[in-house]
Amino acid sequence: MTDYLTVAEFVELFGRDEVLAIAGIGGPNSAGGRQVDEPRVAAAISRAASLADGHCLARYPALANLPAADVPAALKGAVADIARWYLRDRAGDRGAVDEVVRKRYEDALNYLHGIADGSVDLASEAPGLLPSPDGPVGRVHAAMPASRADVALTGWRRA
Repeated sequence: MTDYLTVAEFVELFGRDEVLAIAGIGGPNSAGGRQVDEPRVAAAISRAASLADGHCLARYPALANLPAADVPAALKGAVADIARWYLRDRAGDRGAVDEVVRKRYEDALNYLHGIADGSVDLASEAPGLLPSPDGPVGRVHAAMPASRADVALTGWRRA
């Protein structure tokens, strides 16, 4: 799985206060104070990264070996927005998904779909990150039986 984003980068993108609100442990009066539940944030990032891998690696296999620091900013942001959605979307009535978070989640999914279908080019964002020539975009595959035209037209003549 590709490392698109670190927990520290996630906290930097959304701010410590928001991350504490959606993935904080401890109380303000506890000995350690309120802290970011790093394993929980890392799990959400991992889940979002898995989704991104499914969309991106067929076209850009080099992403698998790219360090998090070299991941294009837009792709990093998409993974962060999806992870944020996962952290906010809780079971029952405890969810904290507002309209902005929902819209950014949907935009991130559309961005990943664009990468997968070839309408978004990561090479423009990260020179050297070129699409695989063997990738799924631009080729058509079909499985069909052999043509029966020879047999069907046997004996037919033009008058």
